[in-house]
Amino acid sequence: MEDYRKLVDYWDRVFAEREEELRPEELGDGLAELAPSIKQFDALLSLKEKERVLDYGCGDGWASLIMAANGTKHVISCDVAPSSIVRLGERLNALGYRNVIEPMLIDERWLSKQEDESFDGFFSSNVIDVVPLEMAEEIVKQTSRVVKKGSPVIFSLNYYASPEDMAKRGFHVEGHQVYIDDILRLTSLTDEEWMDIFRPYFQVEKLTYFAWPGETRETRRLFFLTK
Repeated sequence: MEDYRKLVDYWDRVFAEREEELRPEELGDGLAELAPSIKQFDALLSLKEKERVLDYGCGDGWASLIMAANGTKHVISCDVAPSSIVRLGERLNALGYRNVIEPMLIDERWLSKQEDESFDGFFSSNVIDVVPLEMAEEIVKQTSRVVKKGSPVIFSLNYYASPEDMAKRGFHVEGHQVYIDDILRLTSLTDEEWMDIFRPYFQVEKLTYFAWPGETRETRRLFFLTK
């Protein structure tokens, strides 16, 4: 929990200090420009006809806005960092979609309190691989409970970095967890290790690799799962 509290404070500062680069007049109808990668945008399109989707750890709401712009009926956009919800509110003021997107500030217990099978779609980007492993496993378990059978579930994750390599680069490493300035920044598991966590609850449909702008190699990961 100490790691978790430091994480919440860290990400709250990040979103509070981040300057908005959004220019509504430069965005197309589908808001594809908000996605760090076109492959992430394409993944979100697979949720466009869903009735109620959970964007877990929404950050500034980029994925929620894309889903809303492309036909998703209702999106619960939740995050533990207060400033991320403030930023999402600013974006809703600029772009609209308040009739579709429901921002929600949550804590680590929120997901476990949601009703069984209350969502028919799920998206989460860079959440379970930046929290303690035990918490990541619980998020996956609770996700399987709150989505309906047959529902698509998408986890977008960072690249794998071996603990040995990260230690050689000067980072503090404890097991799978990598710390920068005493803050947990990466829980680094291989593709197969993540699949082992997913398989008790989901069918793993496919794994797609992608890159963020400026990266030359596609090493980030999109796991497409089905309840």
